[in-house]
Amino acid sequence: MSSAGTLRAATTLALWGAAWQGGASADDVLSAIDDSGHRAGVRAASSEIAEATGLPGPGWPSAGSAALLPVLREGGPAQLLLPYPGDMRGLPLGGELTVAALDAGAVVVLPNSSIALVPADGQWRVFPCSTRHPALGLGEAHEMLDAAVGRATRSLTALDVACGSDTAREQVRRVMLDEAISSPPGTPSAASALLATSISLHALLAVASSQDTAAVTSYEMAAVDDVLRPLAIAIRESRRAAVAAAVRVLSVPRAGSMRSDGTSQVPRSRRSSADPGHRF
Repeated sequence: MSSAGTLRAATTLALWGAAWQGGASADDVLSAIDDSGHRAGVRAASSEIAEATGLPGPGWPSAGSAALLPVLREGGPAQLLLPYPGDMRGLPLGGELTVAALDAGAVVVLPNSSIALVPADGQWRVFPCSTRHPALGLGEAHEMLDAAVGRATRSLTALDVACGSDTAREQVRRVMLDEAISSPPGTPSAASALLATSISLHALLAVASSQDTAAVTSYEMAAVDDVLRPLAIAIRESRRAAVAAAVRVLSVPRAGSMRSDGTSQVPRSRRSSADPGHRF
């Protein structure tokens, strides 16, 4: 699975893990998790984690997605990490988790249990993780993103290397559809809007990075990279901020939502729509 697919899967797991803690039904939670592309189940990365969580360990077949439910219930409000070369904040210095997390580009940390879930090869691998990296607030993330988009727009225009085409726009649209997140009911509108913006800009950046530009010299190409790098960081931080804001609300148990069997009577999710109009 592509790193983009793991990004969608980890975002979905963090949001719906919080919704599960807040009273969403097991059926809705598992449906959302499976629909994100990771249907192959879950497995502990070590015998120690297997013993602590009750999950199958190395050498054993993976458990089904339902085995995630008690892990998510006990793990506390999830934290989304989006590591990349040069920024491994929130992860241990070296070790199996750090390698797997960097390869996947996305990790869900459950602070109460001190474990991390990494999407890989269509399944979830569970590692020990006692480190933390809090996300920005929504206001800070908005400011960071707006500033990065503004700088990118001005710089690429000044360099005269921006180019676009109907094909590129269609590619952006397809990436946005592929990366759309099914947000749980009750997701705050401000968090949902910022998540949609980060998804649309992520799609735009992914397509732009694969497109030819008018840059012909090594200086121009390096300048384009220098412009896009802080934008990519701002997009990642905005997604983390949106997820953190949503998790804080979704993980609070809702009065009267629980049935006698422990599941809740909440409506099914609505699919987040990312605005395709963001361009630079």
